[in-house]
Amino acid sequence: MNILGDLGGLSPLWILVLTALAVLLLTVTGGDKRPAPGSSTHLAVLSLVGLFTAGVLLWNVEGTRTLFSGAIVIDGIGVLFGLTSLCGAFFGVVFAAAYLQEHGLSHGEFFSLVLFAAVGMLMVALAGDLLTLFIGIETMSLAVYVLAGYRRSSRRSQEAALKYFVYGAFASAFALFGIALLYGEVGRLSGTPALTFKALGAAFLGHEVSVAGFIGVAMLLCGLGFKIAAVPFHMWAPDVYEGAPTPSTAFMAVGIKTAAFAGVLRFVAATLIAGGERGTETAIQIFEVLGVLTMVLGNLLAIRQTQIKRMLAYSSIAHAGYVLVGVAAFIAEPKSYAVEAVAYYLFGYTAMTLGAFGVVLAFERGEDRRPDLPIERLAGTGHRYPAFGLAMALFMFSLAGIPPTAGFFGKLALFSAAVAAGRTSVVIIAVLASAIGAFYYLRVTVVMYMRAAGTEEKRVESAWLSAGLWLCAALTLVFGLLPDTYFAIAKRLVTGWLG
Repeated sequence: MNILGDLGGLSPLWILVLTALAVLLLTVTGGDKRPAPGSSTHLAVLSLVGLFTAGVLLWNVEGTRTLFSGAIVIDGIGVLFGLTSLCGAFFGVVFAAAYLQEHGLSHGEFFSLVLFAAVGMLMVALAGDLLTLFIGIETMSLAVYVLAGYRRSSRRSQEAALKYFVYGAFASAFALFGIALLYGEVGRLSGTPALTFKALGAAFLGHEVSVAGFIGVAMLLCGLGFKIAAVPFHMWAPDVYEGAPTPSTAFMAVGIKTAAFAGVLRFVAATLIAGGERGTETAIQIFEVLGVLTMVLGNLLAIRQTQIKRMLAYSSIAHAGYVLVGVAAFIAEPKSYAVEAVAYYLFGYTAMTLGAFGVVLAFERGEDRRPDLPIERLAGTGHRYPAFGLAMALFMFSLAGIPPTAGFFGKLALFSAAVAAGRTSVVIIAVLASAIGAFYYLRVTVVMYMRAAGTEEKRVESAWLSAGLWLCAALTLVFGLLPDTYFAIAKRLVTGWLG
């Protein structure tokens, strides 16, 4: 093993770690924990440069690189999902710069936590064994726990962090115990205990897996199910999303979900798909049932919400259900374009969800002591702030799956992959669930444009916020108009992944 070469191959991770440490050092040397407006712009710029540089280094990796005896694998899956996670972190910093400045909160610690969380997300996306997968999950989780409770003066923020931590601890325990069972099962089947996905796939291929092995698979999938907020592991999401600072909510809604789905695909490919052949019908049906329950329950509960952050929380749950349909299609037909469809959907979901939370952030002014943003408070804002109203309408249309947005083509790709795999019945349910979801998304647009304003809502004035919103809107629209470009790149990266 070439240690120096392996360390060099981890340059995207090192860039993020060094940037996070530099931001912390600059924060300490700055002295003031509550900086004056504009005084921490250099910290945001440094964080964005670090994320951009890590993304460029990751993009420039050619072929497949295996580092540290298979613990890290830099391949097409890692590049696709890693870049999406970095994109979520990039916009998380942009929106946080506006939020922290408006509310007089310290900048440096927040940015460094986002960067450390991005390190964990990249580790999950590039994981080549179960131990790296677990360390990556815990690295990103510990940082996000703190981000959820970043407003120390807010009891709701502290409650959100505590709930997230407690639920997350149980999920981590399940995942770790599942990894222990799988380690023993690989040893029993192959004679040599191992944790790499390659060894896991070789042991499961052509051998009779014991009950303990399947329990290990189920327990690890439970831990990952918590991260993607799939039913029945979704209970934490609404309270945490509502109580956490809005930029923290936006970041965890997209970054963690993307990284966790990368981990799910790697794990499923190693355990449930034998040598590139389809998985068992039981495994396919389990993922389909999870997907149906998640999308239906998420959409039905979202309809009842009056607070926009809780509505977006249940919306996030529903979207996890749509992606699970793509995962089921991948298990049913591994050589289809289901992986590319999942990657495209998560990229579009990242842009439109971050944008929607960005609009929410725009109406959370520092002097406003109301902890919630009811949907009715947006009445008339579409006319008062035409640019913000147009952006929010675009994000809502995309989340609802209305063309020509990335949300529409993302759902079309997922559902087409499922139909091609012969899973037509679950697609019918998904389409009906999507139609239900359109109701509460369009309700936001109706309130913004067709309801008279009760009070004159003032918005946050920030160049960071405006830039972030327009970039998210551009990505949502451009990738909706040019989906073939993304699929061509994704196909080139993913080709040969399963051998």
